[in-house]
Amino acid sequence: MKTCVLLALGAIALLAGACGDDEQGPTSATPTPAPATARVCAANPDPVGPDVVDVDQPSPGDQVVSPLKVTGKIAAFEATFRIAIFDAGGQQIADQMAMSAEGQTLAPFSATVPFTVNTPTPACLWVYERSARDGLPIHVVQVPLTLNP
Repeated sequence: MKTCVLLALGAIALLAGACGDDEQGPTSATPTPAPATARVCAANPDPVGPDVVDVDQPSPGDQVVSPLKVTGKIAAFEATFRIAIFDAGGQQIADQMAMSAEGQTLAPFSATVPFTVNTPTPACLWVYERSARDGLPIHVVQVPLTLNP
């Protein structure tokens, strides 16, 4: 019974608010600006889906300290791939080779990537492979982050 009364009162309050004074006009929410890290990643040279690379940690927008722990799953040729960190200007902060549990199947990986920054720095983490044909990055997943000293 109490629940029904509370629901009825809530519905009445909702309707009363919806039928408020028309002189105020419509209200609009102020959009929340996207964090600076959302725009730090440049155009992805070879985007790939989670069936090839799936980064579990870190998540987009995370604030991280060194060494950065990166985990997920990857179907990498011969189980080797690369992890790099770039600043907002595209300068490389870190780059290292990593290995997954198996090659050419979606296999788990865990790697730590050391970096050094003096101030909080918007950055873009890349998990990717290098093409055997020309060495260019392929199968790239980008994760925008903030690196903290």
